[in-house]
Amino acid sequence: MKKVSKDDNFYFLFFALLGLLFSSAVVQQLFEEGQKMILAFIIICLAFSIVGVNRKQTFYRSWYGFLLSLAAVSGGFSFLEGYDLSIVTLSAILFFFLSHTVTALKQVMLTDYVSRNQIIGSICIYLLFGMSWSIIYLIQIEIFPTAFNGIEAKPWTENLFEVIYFSFITLTTVGYGDISPSLSIPRFFVFIESILGSFYLAIMVASLVSSRLNQNT
Repeated sequence: MKKVSKDDNFYFLFFALLGLLFSSAVVQQLFEEGQKMILAFIIICLAFSIVGVNRKQTFYRSWYGFLLSLAAVSGGFSFLEGYDLSIVTLSAILFFFLSHTVTALKQVMLTDYVSRNQIIGSICIYLLFGMSWSIIYLIQIEIFPTAFNGIEAKPWTENLFEVIYFSFITLTTVGYGDISPSLSIPRFFVFIESILGSFYLAIMVASLVSSRLNQNT
């Protein structure tokens, strides 16, 4: 099988995102005071994803490292009395996800050969969409405490899994209704995510799978 050396190894990103999703669920269910654990899991999982970035892309590796360091430092200060740098922490994590999304889109879309790595990359992009919107919703809750029905205004680490759950339910257009936006700006981002999720599955993934099957015939 042909190797595409210029691409990142998306397996690292894939397992990092799965680890982040699972660990946030475990902490939410089993540990009532798991705020510091959540932040630690986020930093560890996202740091693991950087391992898969091509070593020749030193700019991106440095940029990801800077964003993670900023998130860790600002998040640490938020646990001290008198400091609330939640917006800074969430913004750094959001830029991390968005940067990963952009580079993954370039590598998955701008390729003449579709390998298993590209298929995994397309799945990672879908997961990154859901995670990015989760952080966007958390930022909105920080700014507008009553942004969503079904989510209380609490420290963002306590709301993380609830928002992740809502984001992916929205991305897949399932919409159970147990959580819903109550303000206009959150509603705008909710329907944009729904449209994005529908079009992505219909166009990107179907195209990659079709190209993969054609290569094997």
